[in-house]
Amino acid sequence: MGWSISHGGTPRGTYSYTSVDTLLDRLKKAASWGQRRTLKPILSRRSGEAFFSVEPRAAADIGATLIDLAPFLERDDDWQGMATQIGQSALRAAAANESWVWS
Repeated sequence: MGWSISHGGTPRGTYSYTSVDTLLDRLKKAASWGQRRTLKPILSRRSGEAFFSVEPRAAADIGATLIDLAPFLERDDDWQGMATQIGQSALRAAAANESWVWS
């Protein structure tokens, strides 16, 4: 089981709950206080939690923050790629003025 993220956030079907939890923990360590506040709608979620969505304006801010933080994550397990993929999906949702959905 895992998260399916709208607007191309999970191109291979889903990201496992464990991998998303690990990514979010790594993002917390790399992020400033303000960036953590921006990411709060996704950082406050944990594996198996029910479906949630993020409004377009917040999705735009989250997407930009994820892309900004990606270079500070380790490459060896492709955390950078995962953060970038999820960030780009948030930006696509915002550009379409649609909610960004995690289920």
